[in-house]
Amino acid sequence: MKKHYVGIDILRGIGIFSVLVLHTAFYYFDGIYDLDLSDPPLVITLIGFILMFAGMFAMISGVVHTLQAYRKIKEKNFTLKDTLRYSLFSGLYILLIAYLYFLFTGPGLILFATRSMDNSLLVELIRNQRLIFPSLERILYVDSLVMIGSNIILLGLITFIGFKFIKSDNRRSLYYYIFAVIILLLTIFRIPLYDTYLTAVDEGRYFSVLLLNWFVNKNNPILPFLSFALFGGWLSTLLIEGNIKKTRMLVIPSGIIFIIIGLFIYLTAEETMLDRRIDYTWYGIMVFQIGLFKLLILGFIRMYDTESNKKLSIVSRFLYRFGVAGLTVFFIEQIFSSILKEILLMFNSNLYLDIPVSILIGLLLAVMWGLLLKLWSRYNYKYGIEYFYVKLMSKYGGSEKEHKLKE
Repeated sequence: MKKHYVGIDILRGIGIFSVLVLHTAFYYFDGIYDLDLSDPPLVITLIGFILMFAGMFAMISGVVHTLQAYRKIKEKNFTLKDTLRYSLFSGLYILLIAYLYFLFTGPGLILFATRSMDNSLLVELIRNQRLIFPSLERILYVDSLVMIGSNIILLGLITFIGFKFIKSDNRRSLYYYIFAVIILLLTIFRIPLYDTYLTAVDEGRYFSVLLLNWFVNKNNPILPFLSFALFGGWLSTLLIEGNIKKTRMLVIPSGIIFIIIGLFIYLTAEETMLDRRIDYTWYGIMVFQIGLFKLLILGFIRMYDTESNKKLSIVSRFLYRFGVAGLTVFFIEQIFSSILKEILLMFNSNLYLDIPVSILIGLLLAVMWGLLLKLWSRYNYKYGIEYFYVKLMSKYGGSEKEHKLKE
């Protein structure tokens, strides 16, 4: 059974690199409050769409963690309880990082009504020299890392049940797929439930808020992002089987069907993508992305993992490092960007960053982080978030990431 897939790490690296660029471009664009979201520039629409790509990380995580579970059970003779415990502590570690990130160092939430940002603690301290307490919205916000952490735990439980009650690998593969479709169909109920959630927040009914928060609150809740992870689990069962022809015959039609259905829903619904409403436009985008990400993962595996010992190009190796140790950069990049913005304002208090300049600065900063990762790789990425993750998981059977950090 293959330990890991380079193509998946490179695809994850592209995702992290893109987020680093767009966080700067989107959150430091000085004209953000004056945008006409009913008729935005094309570049703003593209940025908004790409910033909705959290599902790609969910699906990649689903592939990776299901592969690890299968290896532990089938090759390392782990018990189901030990494998479940591994998933639990892995997910809890990511959840800890997630809340530290979004409360202390993460990006701002745009408040169009007040033309302001709901910043994390350290970003607010740097930008406005104020020490604040996190807003309720930030505390409850389900960002991409919260989504990944909760998905790891839930996927571990689903895998435990699958191995406990289903003995055939083929039936277990179908189990992941059917479960993913069921979660996606249930996601339709997120549309009315989100309004119910907002009403509960306004009325101070915090039991209802906590009950619904991880299922329906913005931005990446269980509905639908557990479905992305389960489709990743399904993909991993096909990769484990090792029949490349069968994998392509199943994944490509499935991906195309979801793309077509998603486009149909999107084109027949009201255009509200940039409004970030939870409606049928949003649902169509989610369905479309499930199909797209299936094809992307299959395509990158085909490009990078069908040949043994394939040497990576300079660009591929650059992106691969983001896929291996990019979480640490992701955790601190807003702090650095905020400091840089304040330095620029010291030289020009009337500084105005338009979209092209914001994108350029974001690109330059992301390249800078990539060069620092290259330097850091010589020291095996010591003392980063991934380093301590490997240390923790060594107590519960070890992580496949360990050898990547030492390559």
